[in-house]
Amino acid sequence: MKTAAKSFVFGAASALFLASAAYASPAGQVFEITAGETSYSLWFDEDGGYIKQTEDGAKVGAYTFEDGELCLTSAETEEARCGEWPADLAVNESAVSTDWSDDGLEATILRVE
Repeated sequence: MKTAAKSFVFGAASALFLASAAYASPAGQVFEITAGETSYSLWFDEDGGYIKQTEDGAKVGAYTFEDGELCLTSAETEEARCGEWPADLAVNESAVSTDWSDDGLEATILRVE
């Protein structure tokens, strides 16, 4: 294979890998969410389940993650909530989002594990 063709194939494969890495699943990760006076923790397991821990106790449900969008479905109410999710955060990195608020309140999403 010619050098130019090898470079093109390698470049295309690298771009595909980087695009898929940008949408890495939150499986196995833990986040602290703070929005105004509210804060809670989210644990994502490898099997598509999550735990939301608040001062009032824990809630569980299922999640899906596709193309940068996270959907949480409550086991209690069966209601789904979807929004963009910064899955590329390293431990101790944070991002700010308004996708998880009905009133546009900014939420800080901090990856803790």
